Amino acid sequence: MDKHDTPRAQPPSAYDPTEGAQQERWVIDPVRSPLTFSLRHIVVQRINGRFGRWGGTLYIDRGQPSLSSAEVWIDLASITTGDPQRDEHVRSAEFLDVEQFPRAVFRSELVQVRDHHVTIDGRLALHGLSRDVRVEVDIGRTEKAAGGQMRGHYTARATLDRQAFGLHWNQDLDVGGIVVADQVDIRAEIEVVRVADDDGHGLPRRG
Repeated sequence: MDKHDTPRAQPPSAYDPTEGAQQERWVIDPVRSPLTFSLRHIVVQRINGRFGRWGGTLYIDRGQPSLSSAEVWIDLASITTGDPQRDEHVRSAEFLDVEQFPRAVFRSELVQVRDHHVTIDGRLALHGLSRDVRVEVDIGRTEKAAGGQMRGHYTARATLDRQAFGLHWNQDLDVGGIVVADQVDIRAEIEVVRVADDDGHGLPRRG
């Protein structure tokens, strides 16, 4: 993954290094972090898919967790649902319009930590619109991997209303109702790598 494809989140402005706190920078490893989605489809019950190319940066403040922050980007053209014809339609101007809006970006605004659970409120920019989104995160293990890298594990979940982002396409059924539901469930099994501020990311590039 090259640096051009990985926007770097900035530590929150409230962070004051003179107070002795230390913020840790962690980068998402996209090879080991599947980002999936699911939504109801009247005809086939549910559509399940994933984004093959995404990434982001977490700034974690152990002393004051509320000062932590996150920024995540998604390459929308990397969507796959197991049906190439459907994927092309989703990428088209009728839906995601990836030529005009190639990326979605989420930036945190408020982080709340309770035990091993984190609630992140932020803004998601998608399809030319920016809306409030809440992400629920379960904290997993942190370990030292082979080679000495520190790696952390998280499970993140969010629910989006596609209509709120101008994704209005649908199709009426002859028997009544619509083909695709508005609610989209997002899930990510995230593995992050601890990096120093002056380090390169050192992560494998996904083809």
